[in-house]
Amino acid sequence: MSKDYFNAAAAGWDTPERVARAVEMAEAIGRALPLLPEAVLADYGSGTGLVAALLAPQVARVVALDNAPNMLARLAEKCRASGIPNIETRVFDIETETFEAPFCEVFLSSLVLHHLPSPERFARAAWQALRPGGTVAVIDLDCEGGDFHTGQDEVHHHGFEREALAAIFSAAGFTELSCETVLTIRKRGRSGVERDFCLFMLKGRNTVTALSLEIG
Repeated sequence: MSKDYFNAAAAGWDTPERVARAVEMAEAIGRALPLLPEAVLADYGSGTGLVAALLAPQVARVVALDNAPNMLARLAEKCRASGIPNIETRVFDIETETFEAPFCEVFLSSLVLHHLPSPERFARAAWQALRPGGTVAVIDLDCEGGDFHTGQDEVHHHGFEREALAAIFSAAGFTELSCETVLTIRKRGRSGVERDFCLFMLKGRNTVTALSLEIG
């Protein structure tokens, strides 16, 4: 994921279109996931926290992870201005770093995975981050042929086949996998034609037990 691009874009990231989209995604996440008051939620590729800030009141703590420090600095500014006390920002690059120990009950990403070269590495990292019984949730595009992005941001995947993505997360150890459509974005694509782009949510559980962790 291009750190330079997202660092440069941070100041103007919160457009009305992105804010509205984040509201829809946060509502879908709230309906689909067990967001408990005592839970820790990790949001990878959190950016300026458009989704994280909406979910923060529902959990004990949000760990906002991103490889672009300027994005997280903007989020920290917004938290101070809005009085959001329970979002922790952490610079982290999932492509080069690993989590040393499980620390969260929910591991989330929204429209991030297609920017990463290796969904397999992401799935393994999510498994490492989750405590036993935790939930991973990934919102991303159905296959769209390369028309969605009109800027210069780095894109490695033009959406995903749902079954193929579920197989990657299954190989990482996740069970109870499912995919469901969460919203449709209508916008003008790179081709210049206005069209619909479908977003889906993949969910899965880390069903490893504490006993198996000790044995393993």
